[in-house]
Amino acid sequence: MSDIRQNSNNLVSVIIPVYNGGKYIEECLESIRNQTYINFECIINNNKSTDNTLEIAETFAASDKRFKVFNNDEFLKQADNWNISISRISDKSKYIKIVPADDWVFPEYLEKKIGLLDKYPNIGICSSYRLDETKVICDGLDYYKGPVFYGKDILYHQLIKDIEITGSINTVMYRNSILKKLPEYPKIFNINVYHLDTMLAYEVLKRSDLGFVFQVLSFTRRHNETLTSKISNKYNTHINFDDIALGKNLSLFPDLESFYKKRRLDYAFYLLKRRIFRDKKCIDWHRKHLENPITFSEYFRSILSRLLLLNRLVKYNRSKLLKQMGEKRV
Repeated sequence: MSDIRQNSNNLVSVIIPVYNGGKYIEECLESIRNQTYINFECIINNNKSTDNTLEIAETFAASDKRFKVFNNDEFLKQADNWNISISRISDKSKYIKIVPADDWVFPEYLEKKIGLLDKYPNIGICSSYRLDETKVICDGLDYYKGPVFYGKDILYHQLIKDIEITGSINTVMYRNSILKKLPEYPKIFNINVYHLDTMLAYEVLKRSDLGFVFQVLSFTRRHNETLTSKISNKYNTHINFDDIALGKNLSLFPDLESFYKKRRLDYAFYLLKRRIFRDKKCIDWHRKHLENPITFSEYFRSILSRLLLLNRLVKYNRSKLLKQMGEKRV
């Protein structure tokens, strides 16, 4: 048995905010119960489920005192439900781990992450490879550079899409003392941002380092049943999130100004296409979530940039065709 399993003095709060998760929650809870690291509390926050979620959760709580079930008095939006779940953890909790009810973690998840967090106090967020249905993702870091990476460097490269390391909320674990530095703690999830888990990861990366376990430790279920998946695919919510995240971090990374402006033009052109197709619901969604509205100038420049690109492609293809014709004559 490893030292981390024997010296399990550091409590970790595993939080499962759930609404109608009866189809998958038993598998999720079983993966928590099977952890090799035993000093945890599992907070199951039931958001007025109408299926058998509560019954399954109470079965686990009845047989294992580490599982605790809470019921919301009223149905809450996702961010509010996640935030109230945070407020219900023990005062003694040193680490926080959130697991969506339709995902699960491998048996060594807590042991491996806590081992790294205990060893390096400067780590505020700990990630790892994840199994995304059938694909292993969250790669791109150099194993030979060690398990600790400067947080702001990781943030910079995620903003410019060089890497994607933080993954979903199920991929990462947080040091509670770093989360407490956030101004709104325990309301750590921004209710105005759609991809609220990624925004939280970015805020923590500003304040601390990233730890990375080079091992597959979590599973993310990619199904089309969740409201999040449907909206994200239908409205391209990631382009909105990128705009917000880049805008918030320009003061930290001034050299991203030109990259940000280009992304704004991409955003403007996307919205123009939605208008052409008369996709009113999509336009309304983006109008509601845009922190910095697209200007008329940006719409105009987005069209102009595409026309210039098209002109270059036409010239290139014409030049290539003439060259091929000349080679054939010879």
